[in-house]
Amino acid sequence: MSFDLANDETETEDLAYGQTPWGCAQMRHRLDSESMMLLRANLSEPMTRADSWPSLRDLLKGKGFDMQPRAGRLRLVDLQSRVEICTFGVLGHPRVELEKRFGGYPAMH
Repeated sequence: MSFDLANDETETEDLAYGQTPWGCAQMRHRLDSESMMLLRANLSEPMTRADSWPSLRDLLKGKGFDMQPRAGRLRLVDLQSRVEICTFGVLGHPRVELEKRFGGYPAMH
């Protein structure tokens, strides 16, 4: 039996980088209903507790997520894999509703 260490190391690096439960969202373009329910439950506290765009972003980062405005929509992004999971509207918090709460569109730096 022979082992190809170069391939084993590459596979280990690929698995260690960018692998989260949400990484599959990009491949399937949509989460199944159970995954979406878990995601909504996981983000319920940050979404209700935030009182500004910066606090929302900080609270999301604490859960392993970020937000990214693109093409007029606010998208939830997995911090580790950088996969865009869904829009905030799909999460039940449309951008327009968040703009009313926090004012304007988020300034992303």
